[in-house]
Amino acid sequence: MTEARQATVEEIPQNALEELTGLLPAGTWSTDPTARQEHGRDTWSLAVKGRPAGGQGETLPAGVVRPTTTEQVSDVLAWATRHEIPVVPYGAGSGVVGGAVPNRGGVSVDLGAFDRVEEVDEENLLVTVGAGVLGGDLEAALNERGFICGHYPQSLYISTVGGWVATRGSGTFSSRYGNIEDMVAGLEVVLPTGEVVRTKATPRSASGPDYKQLFVGSEGTLGVITRVTLRIWPQPEAQALRALSFPSFGAGLEAVRTVIQGGVRPGVVRLYDPEEGRPTLERFGHNTGRWLLVLAFDGSRRMVEFEEEVTVETCLRFGAVDLGREPAEHWEKNRFDASWLTGRVAMPGGIADAIEVAHVWGRLEETYDRMVEAVRPHMSEVFGHVSHVYPQGASLYVICRALEADDDAAERAYQDGWRAAMQACLETGATISHHHGIGLQRAPWMQAEHGTGLDALRRIKRALDPAGIMNPGKLGLDE
Repeated sequence: MTEARQATVEEIPQNALEELTGLLPAGTWSTDPTARQEHGRDTWSLAVKGRPAGGQGETLPAGVVRPTTTEQVSDVLAWATRHEIPVVPYGAGSGVVGGAVPNRGGVSVDLGAFDRVEEVDEENLLVTVGAGVLGGDLEAALNERGFICGHYPQSLYISTVGGWVATRGSGTFSSRYGNIEDMVAGLEVVLPTGEVVRTKATPRSASGPDYKQLFVGSEGTLGVITRVTLRIWPQPEAQALRALSFPSFGAGLEAVRTVIQGGVRPGVVRLYDPEEGRPTLERFGHNTGRWLLVLAFDGSRRMVEFEEEVTVETCLRFGAVDLGREPAEHWEKNRFDASWLTGRVAMPGGIADAIEVAHVWGRLEETYDRMVEAVRPHMSEVFGHVSHVYPQGASLYVICRALEADDDAAERAYQDGWRAAMQACLETGATISHHHGIGLQRAPWMQAEHGTGLDALRRIKRALDPAGIMNPGKLGLDE
């Protein structure tokens, strides 16, 4: 069974609108055209180019609600359920797969007012924040008190904590500090019926399934996350950056696998193919035909020195050349720069994306080869790298860009490239997303990804959201 398709709501019926405005303080509800336009897209390449939800329909909300309390969110969701009005939670709009695109219209719930760092528990290494807190603001607040968040996506300064949780995100230092699901200690979530769920922030619990994880990666389809408690870390005493190069992908993978499975935990491990690594290698006068490995180590001074020494020694055994610190320092200075994508998408006929998947060590090289080969007939530039490493495997990025005659041709190239990439990914047994999520762009492949597991998710969706109002069309939960 699939969830019933939610009807598109381009205008709120008058009786429902009168009820909504009666529930909320003045100024909370807006139909301002600029606000609707801003909340009608995220950073998905097709949305940025103004393509109508990838051909899937209306992309503007009928209006925008800006609640300031959990109780107001509860009132809005209960109202939406009564009137069967679609609801799309909105953080900062930094998602890249259409997860915040209101393709069925309805109401956009903007969580920007939930922007307070509410409590820093220094003894227990916990921080409680509103879901609308920007990542850069959280990190600055923690740094002032001698702590770090440890979650550093490329979108750090333009993404919210609630968005991190909703998309099951990951950051560049995940190999050291974990992914967002490892950091979430507690949640406050408003269900579609208006009920509020609050979980305890304890080190661990065996009091049944950990249902807070049900909302991690739910992309707003099961409720609205309003408050998050995260695990935090003391600021590291030292950090070291290092770069090496390898003669082949296989040699680099084996070196990294040996390091990680041996118990060393660098903060950053990024292995670039010769095409993606070429600008950096060329900049510092190194052989541009090799695979570039960028490393970062965080922790106590003695631990950093030890882990760096062990890692470099291991890499040298697999044919690495030590490039010193400069290439890695260059990466660190530019790690939040996404102009390679935004600049191309802004061009007439331009399109670009980063398709991230994940697989076990023994299948990564094959997955890279097959995905790159599959995308190349459709996109003129295709390259990639490995990052976010684990004892069992790693994430693989396939970066693709094109410059076509016009935006129609760019969209065709983009969609053809995505279809080819997803098919190749699934054929190798890799997962179709490591951390960008599903949204609209990946939804067509969720059945192939999960099989009967998707039916189980749909049953959970129907139980929590009987009217089907929450972020319809996302996660492949309806057709």
